[in-house]
Amino acid sequence: MGVAFAALGCLPWRQKPAERPLLVVVPTLDPDTYRPGEAVVCTVKVTNAGNAPAPAGSLSADTVEFWFGPTGTDLRYRREPVRSSREKGFEAITIAPKSSITRRFVLTRLTEEEGHFALHVLYSPEGNAPGTPGIPGPAFLYRVDGQRLFRRDENGLIRKEDAVESVKQKVGSGLANAEARLVRNEAGLLDWLVTAEVQGGDSAARRAFLVNPYTGVIRVEAKPQAGAHRAAKEKTETSY
Repeated sequence: MGVAFAALGCLPWRQKPAERPLLVVVPTLDPDTYRPGEAVVCTVKVTNAGNAPAPAGSLSADTVEFWFGPTGTDLRYRREPVRSSREKGFEAITIAPKSSITRRFVLTRLTEEEGHFALHVLYSPEGNAPGTPGIPGPAFLYRVDGQRLFRRDENGLIRKEDAVESVKQKVGSGLANAEARLVRNEAGLLDWLVTAEVQGGDSAARRAFLVNPYTGVIRVEAKPQAGAHRAAKEKTETSY
């Protein structure tokens, strides 16, 4: 018996594994097929799969990078998500063990051409920085096919003519003297303010609509004078 205890005494002491965080990034797209010019909504989920709290940054354009390219190639192009002018910069947070953070991002320049593509998402807990690669999530494959939905400018905003066309389809009747200009809404995002004379029976009434310039969806019908007290015209460069 003494020999047995002596042998056991020679066994190495097993230390408890050190507690550490482990961040896992998972991006998902709503559908996997889009029409040319259609906006893409990407949901990014970051989970702390470790057993210790993880210092991190909230999900935003300051911590998440989006890259895409044709499948079967090494080509990668970076695209910025839509962001509000009121959005704060990097915000430090802590992700508890087994907990997650999630955010939906709208991207307007992932469907410029038809084809098969792969979307790559990188998350940088300490903020995006040149030369510092983020934590990658699995590539998400998607396809762009069909009739073009919207034409967009170099900033990813749908063109004025397409915003007016969206209103035409909404009201189901002819428009006269249509005008459209960009205004910034209460959320710090842009809207196309489309005003026009809408024919109804024997008369025409001046009506106004706010069209989302990222998705092309008509948000709400507004008063014709809406936005008159706002900035006359927004520079689209500041919308991202």
